[in-house]
Amino acid sequence: MLVHLGLTLALSLIAPFAGDVAGDHGGRPIGSLFACDRPVTPPRCTSVADDRRHFVFFDETLTDGLTASLRDTMVEDYAAAGLVMTEQESLTGVTDVIAFSQDYGDNGAAGWVYCPRDAPQGINTSGDRWCRQQELHLNLNARYAVFFADDPSRDHVTCHELGHTVGLRHWGNPPQSSGPEVADTCMNANTPDGPTVLHQLDIDHMNAYAYRHARPAPWYRQLLVQAPADPAPNRLRPWTGDLQATEVEAPASLRELARSSDAVVRGEITSIVPGRVFGDPDGHPLHYASATLRVDDLLAGSFAPTNGSLLTLEIPLFDGPASIATLPAWGESIFFLRNKVDPEFYRLLSFHGLAVNNGGVALTASDAPLLAGLSGMLFDEAVETVRDLGR
Repeated sequence: MLVHLGLTLALSLIAPFAGDVAGDHGGRPIGSLFACDRPVTPPRCTSVADDRRHFVFFDETLTDGLTASLRDTMVEDYAAAGLVMTEQESLTGVTDVIAFSQDYGDNGAAGWVYCPRDAPQGINTSGDRWCRQQELHLNLNARYAVFFADDPSRDHVTCHELGHTVGLRHWGNPPQSSGPEVADTCMNANTPDGPTVLHQLDIDHMNAYAYRHARPAPWYRQLLVQAPADPAPNRLRPWTGDLQATEVEAPASLRELARSSDAVVRGEITSIVPGRVFGDPDGHPLHYASATLRVDDLLAGSFAPTNGSLLTLEIPLFDGPASIATLPAWGESIFFLRNKVDPEFYRLLSFHGLAVNNGGVALTASDAPLLAGLSGMLFDEAVETVRDLGR
């Protein structure tokens, strides 16, 4: 990040944690840094990319000079380092970075990167936060004009901030760390009009990092079909974040959850087959599984099945069409459902919106607090509890 500290312009909003130990040089290995909801202005945090393909959308506020510099660094620095960099004409679900430039005022920062709370995000297998639709902001306030004065200055700042969107962190940043600064990396801090390229060690870090599309575990992977040795719900793997803002619902209680559902049913999945596909087939289409849900009892809401007491539940296959083979064969469950735009299709109200009949006992995901009261109940009692709350 690019900031102003006292009388010195500095690259230090993404400074290392206090106590971090420098590696074999001033730079840090790739990783996420800071909670994104800290009460700081401007809000900022460093996240890693979700895979080695990086899609960048240029907001209309981006100046011509910064547009040219950002295009250059995407090709000459990051694509050359082994990442697949793509400029997008429109914002999509696979967008990794949205680049803005405007006068944000004298807020202490010439540039910063931020992962909004409602952006698609999760924790990968390395324990780092990955984030799509990261915001890359460049502050055109006159106080920071030195960062945007000419082509080399703009090349430096765009290379630096784009590095934070893939998890690159600062090299030496005295006095925040003991690591030395070097002359040949745009990831230096405290260097307005600084180097315009990555150091080979930055490139090595990116090549060595296991960028993986490690989304939070879907709801169907969180529920244990067989009772664990310790039946405590906290044995279930937690889901660490929302996948898409369009799927976020925020009822405040189990009663609200039941009443806000289009339908709450007791039933069982009887078959799962490949379903609909959305998006460019040559790009990153989203595949769905089509599950037939046999409805045995309507507990709340209503539904109009087209085939007796059967309805179609769509399950997103975020890991690709082959992942349909990993879907379990559920037994009897309580399903909290939302009717989709096409009335014959339903989805779960949230990814953990069901309670499984596990040997006569209701089992729910550990990160489904509204359903926690059902967990451990006799399944029939859980059914009647939901029925009463939904009235």
